[in-house]
This record gives sequence, structure tokens and C-alpha cells, in this order.
Amino acid sequence: MSAAAVATTPAASAAAWPAFPGGKEVTVAPLATVDLGRLIAKDVAEVAKLLDVCKTHGFFYLDLQTCEPGRQILEAEQGLLRFMERFFGQPLDVKMLEDRKSHTHGFKPVGTFSGTKNGTRDCYETLKVSRAEMVEKSPKLPEDVKKQEQLFDTFISLSHLITQTLLERLSDALGLAGPARLEQFHRDGEDTNTTLVMLHYPPSDSDDTIGHNKHTDIGSITLLFSEQWGLQVWSPETDSWAFIQPRPRGHATINVGDSLRFLSQKQLYSCLHRVIPPVGGRQSEDRYSIAYFLRPENNAVYEDPTGKKVTAREWHDNKYVMFGEPHVKQEASPMLTGGMEPILGSRTIEVAN
Repeated sequence: MSAAAVATTPAASAAAWPAFPGGKEVTVAPLATVDLGRLIAKDVAEVAKLLDVCKTHGFFYLDLQTCEPGRQILEAEQGLLRFMERFFGQPLDVKMLEDRKSHTHGFKPVGTFSGTKNGTRDCYETLKVSRAEMVEKSPKLPEDVKKQEQLFDTFISLSHLITQTLLERLSDALGLAGPARLEQFHRDGEDTNTTLVMLHYPPSDSDDTIGHNKHTDIGSITLLFSEQWGLQVWSPETDSWAFIQPRPRGHATINVGDSLRFLSQKQLYSCLHRVIPPVGGRQSEDRYSIAYFLRPENNAVYEDPTGKKVTAREWHDNKYVMFGEPHVKQEASPMLTGGMEPILGSRTIEVAN
């Protein structure tokens, strides 16, 4: 099966998996499941499986139930969800007190970036906590985060351990040694934009703020927790979007980002994805997701889709600018989609359907 292949499958066909709202049958992406416990144990078959899914799909489920770090982060995830309900339930003017005009920490209101349809803006708000600020116990940390510092410290530490483990096993599988190993571009103590992002999609009856536009992720590895429908990946076989079905609690979703693709000399696959309201074209319920974005050291250098040498910081900052640009400008540049559209067989993938 080639990259981002999909199958048309009833969304409710997998026992105990969350059914699509209303019981509708939709196209879902048949993602593989990788076992974190076996990766920690350096199981040869599991490491080979990890490399295969990162070369072909760029998205997979990660079973966290088979090792202590996995079980611990699942417990912390539930604490973060409770925190998010309280934080995002506050009035906008209170949340705006944490607006730092930053891509790595603080609050971002709805409508900052482009939405999934031409002429629309996004339909989500975020609260970001940078790993560097948490490690340093920075006074710039959001006040609500300071009140639950232990929870955030635990979640970020475990997220970092898990994503670094994935890098180490990928380096093993690729036969990399010394300074060429992927984790050598993600060393502790170096300046980086690694960030925890909590996302809330509030209910909306507006046609002007819709979803999260198509993109590839900026960084190296994304560790995602989301128990609700809405995330889609692009299929080159069908030239259409396929839903990623939420797994039962106990799993995370992992995807390869641009930086890891570039650092691997484009051996690994950064999958194009987006978030849309699953029913009716509008966000009908509160949707929450938690993403840990592992990013390389800011001075790491790699080749972008145009062949230009850029630093990880330059790619990060320039792509965030592109997120806010009008759709016509986004379509004229390979940056938003990490140069993946030609690889997927379509130079301009529909904004929304």
C-alpha cells in the first residue's frame, strides 16, 4: 500500500472504536498500530514496522498501554483534558490575558489562521506551553499552568521521552550513527521550538470560521491525543480526504513532520492533513485535542522543498506566517504542505469539499 492509502470502510465497523456521528459510513484511513513497549525493548520486528509506516504513511496509532511511561501519560492526558475544559470555558477577555503573540507559548484566539474553505478563517483556539519554559519554570508560563505545574511538567517530560524514543528507534532502523542520528538534532539544552499545544474547537454556527486548513506539520514528530472525529489525511489513490478514526482510550496518534522528513533526506513521509467539522460543515460540539510538537534545534540546517538550505527556526517562523496568509497565497507556495502535493500526484489539492 502506498503512502496515505485509504480504504472505504464503515466508520463503526471496529468494535469499541468511536462511531462516526450519526452512524454515517465514511472513508477512513487504515493506519497501523505500533507498540511503544516493544519499541522501548528494541523489538526488531516492531522497529522495522515503525520505519515502514514512517516511510509509507507518515501517520500511525501508538499503543501506550504496554509500558509504564505510556500508562503514565494516559493518566496525565485525562488531567489535561479537565484543565482544558476549565481554561477554554473562561470568557475571551480572560483568556486574552495570556495572548503573547507567540507561536510557542500563550493563547491564540479563534480566527487567527486560514480555515479549510476559501475565504474562511480557522475555528480553533489554543493554549501553548513551550518545553523550554516548562524546564526553566519560566515566569512567563500562563498563570493557570503555574497552578498545575506538576501536571504539565509530567505530561511534557513523558511526551519528550516518547518522541525521543521514536527518533532513536528510527535512527537504528535507518542505520544512522554518530552525529547523523536523528536524536542528535534534538539535544537537551539546545534552543528549540518544541511545544505542547492544547486545541479547542468551540461550537459555531458561522460560515466564516471553519476547521483547520490542510497542512503538513512543521516539526519532527507530533504526538496527538484526540478522542473525537474531525482529523483527515489525503489519499493520492482516490484524490480525496479520509478520516482518521479515533482509537479507544489507550492510544495516541503519531505523525511525521516536515523537519524529520528533511533531516532524513526525504526518506520519511510527512502526511498532508486537516481538521473539519464531521457533520454539517459547522462545529456542532466542543472538540478538544492535545498535541506535543517535537521540533529540532533551531540552528539545525536542512534542505526545504525548493532545494534551499534553511534553519529549523527559519522554516518554523516562515511556515507560521504562511498559516495566516490568504488561500490564494498559500496555494502558490509549497510551504504550507511541505512540498508534498507534487509527491501526492496533485499540485493543488482542494481546499475543502
